[in-house]
Amino acid sequence: MKNGILACALMLLLSACQQPTVYIFSKGLSDSQRQQLEAALKTQSLPYEYVEHDIPREFGVATLLLSNDRILRQETEQLATIMQGLGYQPEISYTTRANHFYGDGNIGFYLKNTNADDAFTMPSRLRTTQCEKGEFNDLAVTFTDQHAEFTLISGAKVTLKWEYLYGYLVIYYSNYSQTYTHSQPLVETPFGDKPSDTYTITAHVNKPGWLNCSMQVVYMD
Repeated sequence: MKNGILACALMLLLSACQQPTVYIFSKGLSDSQRQQLEAALKTQSLPYEYVEHDIPREFGVATLLLSNDRILRQETEQLATIMQGLGYQPEISYTTRANHFYGDGNIGFYLKNTNADDAFTMPSRLRTTQCEKGEFNDLAVTFTDQHAEFTLISGAKVTLKWEYLYGYLVIYYSNYSQTYTHSQPLVETPFGDKPSDTYTITAHVNKPGWLNCSMQVVYMD
C-alpha cells in the first residue's frame, strides 16, 4: 500500500514539473528565415518541437494558438516578439481543454511565408479515399517537390512523379497518368465539420487499383 501511495505521489510530482511545450509549424520559409527562427526560439524560455504537419488554411500567416485553460502571458509575449522580429504581425487564437494537444499551457506557433500561397502547394501527407475497390482506402500518400510515394497494403512503397498542370494534379504511372481535381470541402468528423484538401480522380485507369482513389487530408486543428 505504501508503495502505491509513493508511486502516485511521484507521478503527481513529475506531472507538476513538466514544462509546457511550443509546437512549431512553418510553411514556405526561406533558409534564412528558418535560421533566424531557430536562433530566436533558443532565446525564449519554453522547450519547443518542430511539427511536420500542414497549417490549417483558416490560420493567418502568423498565429499563436493557446489553450484557454492555462495562458502563459510572458511566454506568449516572447513568441509574439519572435514573430514580429521576422516581420509578421501575430494573431492570437484560443482552443479548449478538449484539444489535448494544447492542454496544460502548450502553445501552437504557426508561421507561413506571406508569398507561400501565391503558388500551388501540395499537402505533404494525404490518405486515399472513395476508392473503386474498398481495400485500397486509407493508404498513406506522401508528397515531396516532385514525387508522390504510395504505401501499399503490403507495406511496399511506390514512388511516382507528379506535377500541377493547368489546374489539375497529375500523377504519372508507366506510360499513362491519373488526373485529380482539387477542392476544399468541409468534412464531417466526430469533432464537427473540419476543412480539408481533397483531390478527386477524373477518370478510371485499368491498373493499378490504388490509382482509382481520391485523396484527402482533413485538418483537425
